[in-house]
Amino acid sequence: MSIFGGSFNPDVEKLENEADVKGLIKTLKKGNNKNRAMAARALGRFKEEGVMKALIEALEDDDADVRWNAASSLGKIGTTDATLFLLNTLLDEKWYVRQHAAEALGEIGDERALVPLLESLKDEKIRNNVAIALGHLGDPGAVDHLIDVLKDDDYSFRSAAEEALGMIGDEKAVPALIEALKDDDVSVRRHAAGALGMIGDERAIKPLLAAMDDEKWYVRLQVEEAIQELNERLKENKNSE
Repeated sequence: MSIFGGSFNPDVEKLENEADVKGLIKTLKKGNNKNRAMAARALGRFKEEGVMKALIEALEDDDADVRWNAASSLGKIGTTDATLFLLNTLLDEKWYVRQHAAEALGEIGDERALVPLLESLKDEKIRNNVAIALGHLGDPGAVDHLIDVLKDDDYSFRSAAEEALGMIGDEKAVPALIEALKDDDVSVRRHAAGALGMIGDERAIKPLLAAMDDEKWYVRLQVEEAIQELNERLKENKNSE
């Protein structure tokens, strides 16, 4: 139920196509559950006055679908004004609302999100998404924590951490990622190769060449692409010296 009460249920798709921001905000405040969620999603396209305030208020809506759509839209808008409100949403009772809050914080890239996101790595429902969010955040302060994740039993969590380490690009992660090229899980090996290519450290060349003998063709393909990307990055760095 809307936290504002009342009822207003127009054609949300039409409002979005017509860029009727006022109509969307009114729907978010007074529509039924479905229309409020749709309005929250649609408002992520707009930065007009009143949008941020309405979406932030919607983070406390009674309906979880409204809350996660509002969080997602705040991430798309990308202003740090939403950070503190999204940090509160990381504690939402619904895991999928917490997930979208984490993703939004990663998109926004506010350094104030680092410590709360690191704490959310303990949340088993959303920790893969949190790892990727830390990658988008790009703060080197996350690197040691993500390296520790590479020891976790869950292959999907390890893979997400590798992807995040590649996005951050800190050379501190290179030894752990080289070791991960020998992981028992094919997804982990593939993501390790991709991350090494993104980081572009020459220490990874020989291990990647050795990984060209991997038993899985799609790992070998990722390794080949990683070697190409790594060489390009090394060439760019040399030219910039």
